[in-house]
Amino acid sequence: MRPALLPMLPVIALSACVQAPPTATESLPLSATETTEQLAEVKDNLDAADRMNAPPPAAVAASEVRPLKGLGFAQIAGQPGKTQNEKRLMAIRAARMDALRDLTEQVHGIRISASTTVRDAVVQDDSLSAVVQGTLRGARTLRVSPSGSDSYEVEMVLDRETVAYIVRALKGQV
Repeated sequence: MRPALLPMLPVIALSACVQAPPTATESLPLSATETTEQLAEVKDNLDAADRMNAPPPAAVAASEVRPLKGLGFAQIAGQPGKTQNEKRLMAIRAARMDALRDLTEQVHGIRISASTTVRDAVVQDDSLSAVVQGTLRGARTLRVSPSGSDSYEVEMVLDRETVAYIVRALKGQV
């Protein structure tokens, strides 16, 4: 062996021990559907592009991004409070929180958990839960309006600039 290669020997030996993680296609279960196989292939192609040091994605201008809007609703009658005005204020607050939840779903996504119990070919229990978690900054209230005689509707928005910033952050351009 050449003396110039001796310093490289530990690196070569260690790199032989490192296994690349399995690809999405290699990790598919035997019962995978055609759609799942296609998604795995797309993921593998994207991962390969990342490994080839693909050029960074183009910058996103705020004018190319649409603002995100969230709607929230709440009933007045179901709110705690001693007077009708207190209940109205609580309904507006609840509708605003619902609108923020709607915006958070759009930005961060939603995690769904479902469970169904079947006994003797009859559904015994069917449950579904959704969890939304995230932080929003820059959301503005566009309007608060009564909806019918017993509810309020609140519309909130994330401006184009805020959405463009989120997109740039996701692409690693911030």
